[in-house]
Amino acid sequence: MPVVLTPEGLQVEGKLVPVYAGAVHYWRLEKALWPKILDQVKGLGFGMIETYIPWSVHETSPGHYDWGQEYECKDVEAFMELCEDKGLWLMVRPGPLINAELTHFGFPEWVLLDPAVQARTSAGSLHLDAASGLHPPHQFPVPSYASEAFYQATGTWFDAVCPIIARHLAPDGCVVAVQSDNETCYMFHDQPYATDYSASSIDLYHKFLTERYDSLTLLNGAYHSHYTSFAEIDPPRDCTIENRDDVRWHLDWVAYKEYQIIYSVSRFARMLRERGILGVPIFHDIAYQYRTPLDVIAMEADPHIDWVGMNQYRNKEDFAWVRRQGRYLAGSTRTPFIPEFGCGIWSHHPQTPMPDDEEFIGLTTLMYGVKAFSLYMLVERERWQGCPITRHGTLRQEYAPFYQRLTAFLQDNEFWKFQRKPKVLVLFNYDLDRYNALTSTLNYSHIDLLDLPPALSEVDPDLGLEWSPRAEGEFGASSNWFHTVTQSLQVHHIDYNLSDTHLDLERLQDYPVVFLPTVDFLDREAQTRLLDYVRGGGMLVMGPGMPDLDPAMQPCRILAEHLTAPGAVIVGNGQLVWCDTDRLAEMIPLVTPPPAFDCDQSVIDLCLHSNGQRNLLFVANPTAAPVNARLIFTGTTTLNSIWGEKQTCTGKRSIPLTIPPYTVQIWEAMNDKSPLECHRP
Repeated sequence: MPVVLTPEGLQVEGKLVPVYAGAVHYWRLEKALWPKILDQVKGLGFGMIETYIPWSVHETSPGHYDWGQEYECKDVEAFMELCEDKGLWLMVRPGPLINAELTHFGFPEWVLLDPAVQARTSAGSLHLDAASGLHPPHQFPVPSYASEAFYQATGTWFDAVCPIIARHLAPDGCVVAVQSDNETCYMFHDQPYATDYSASSIDLYHKFLTERYDSLTLLNGAYHSHYTSFAEIDPPRDCTIENRDDVRWHLDWVAYKEYQIIYSVSRFARMLRERGILGVPIFHDIAYQYRTPLDVIAMEADPHIDWVGMNQYRNKEDFAWVRRQGRYLAGSTRTPFIPEFGCGIWSHHPQTPMPDDEEFIGLTTLMYGVKAFSLYMLVERERWQGCPITRHGTLRQEYAPFYQRLTAFLQDNEFWKFQRKPKVLVLFNYDLDRYNALTSTLNYSHIDLLDLPPALSEVDPDLGLEWSPRAEGEFGASSNWFHTVTQSLQVHHIDYNLSDTHLDLERLQDYPVVFLPTVDFLDREAQTRLLDYVRGGGMLVMGPGMPDLDPAMQPCRILAEHLTAPGAVIVGNGQLVWCDTDRLAEMIPLVTPPPAFDCDQSVIDLCLHSNGQRNLLFVANPTAAPVNARLIFTGTTTLNSIWGEKQTCTGKRSIPLTIPPYTVQIWEAMNDKSPLECHRP
């Protein structure tokens, strides 16, 4: 393949091309200004850009395409040729869904108005998009990603656009990657009983069940039913669980929602390949979800999807989210990637990021292991604010300097060669997410915007469980097992990655210690894989419960066979530990390797990156107040400032630092025998 995905970026005919890119929407800009705008892009230090190619912009009526003959700004081929003339690599995103704050999210209206295309709610009504208040001017029917009519219409669009893309594929052309669809998640109606109950989706659900169960005999045995064909099975339309026998039926519907998303993204990818998109990676971007119906690890494991990233739009106060996302991408994906890295925000968002937001969030994202990103938007367009280059090709002096400094830092230090190598992994329990999804109701999109009590969307069936799946499955719960682990690691400045229970054994084995929140149940395959990890020499720390069931509430004691009460046991070459929440914090420093750098202030975050010869230490203050801290280490160390106030500090066992609010400092750390001193130019 001429373009190959690597952990460091894209390799084009053997040459590494780091993925530091930004969005430029050609059709929203005057064609005469394209050269000036791309020169400004290069002047900020970017060698790659990305763009959507929107279906509705180019197919203006059924079968009629405007490729610049009517409106010159739509001449996408001329834009690609200009990128080639300017020496810019290009990632393209032809949909079919694009969003981009366009009415109809880039779909032609006549496609969405076809009843054979439309998704349906659990009540059989038309499914309207989730974003009526977010992306004006009005709602529109959502397509069913199981509809053959929808795929046929998309195929016609791909027939038109793919030959243009194919003529410009690397290495001879500029296109180095192509996206399959965009943020596929039922248009944010991602709750399990919200959608899609169209006839085509029910047919795909039956196909899923046929693949999941070898025969009706097996399904009837699992469901305690007497179906005579798979076509008789109707999915649940709300949570109606009364006892454990009801769980599997609901669980299969939740799993089907994950299946449908991967099915569609994979099918679009195959459609692109069939139309000549060969020799470059095909990627997909997830909006923000870690949990069902999005399964990042399973999607990237699909043979037709090369690369999966996760978008991010955050302000400096959202540090905890950014930290979690970076650690998850680093722990779960091939090349940690943010396809839409918020550089400004859509105009009706309540909080526009300021320059200090963009610097703090930008550096924080790199700090936790993200290796590839595309700034959205690098160049302004309508319905957008807070980006460094205006639609007229001028620089915003309050925003642009940071990005010029950032690209210089990345290039001067060849940052793509640096890696974090944490020795600790914390897993999200994907089965808890599924359980909390299947025990839900009131399935409206963006319910969080309505300020309704969360309990209104929760169902709590009495299944005789000892530990609460809902309490232990929440990221933000201040007292659950997962929070206790991550907070304790933070207090002791122990770096870690995040992933979930779908991670494969090979990647688990990269970590000497793995933490996993557990309750009464855990998937059989996950239990087997985790036990293999322990037997191979790893330490698995679990709690607050010990699973003796699978998620369908059937007996499964693969791990419980080894421990019947909290404690520890040797299994093979490793150790299995069951620890309740109360004892977890005191245990963590005893079972985790000590960090190379510690700090006397727990609010400060530290991450060490190395390329084998040089070490870069990131120091972050995510609070609104300056922090005077003491950096602690073994021996004598010299710190040279790479980002922040220029200075050199040398100390034996510790160095004092002052970190301003919401800032990240980057230091090159070197061994030295000099006495404690601090030099400022």
